[in-house]
Amino acid sequence: MDEDYKSKVIELVNRAEITSAVNSYFRALDEKDFDAQRFATIFTTEAKVTRPDGSSLTGPKEISSSHQHSFARFESSQHFLTGHEIAIDGNTASVRANLIAMHMWQGSHTNANKADNFFIAGGVIDANLVRANGQWRVSQVSNTVLWRAGGFKNMAQTGNLTS
Repeated sequence: MDEDYKSKVIELVNRAEITSAVNSYFRALDEKDFDAQRFATIFTTEAKVTRPDGSSLTGPKEISSSHQHSFARFESSQHFLTGHEIAIDGNTASVRANLIAMHMWQGSHTNANKADNFFIAGGVIDANLVRANGQWRVSQVSNTVLWRAGGFKNMAQTGNLTS
């Protein structure tokens, strides 16, 4: 195998692992798996999550605990990430991905035919990752919401637009 081909294979593997690391965070949210140990496999020890309202969380334990509290108001959620643009520089990487997230309020019985039962938002995810011990982990992630639709009465009650 020539060196150019080998280099391309390594880059493709890195891109796949980076995409998987970012996607695993949103999968954990959708599965309501807020176990701090799982988050420790996704994030670095000093990872920072910046929510759409500008507030930040630091470290897997705080991130998982805060999300567990925040997502308790949702019966379910589903995050769709696409168009991962990845730049790799040695053992660091940056990612930009498009996100559409739908959240079903508690008591909605997953009925999306009524606008008050859910809200949906579209935006951009920016993330930085670090490779340590052969594994890519998220060191920073932010969510910039570009639009929202659906029922917001429950958000108004909680005073929280962080998801």
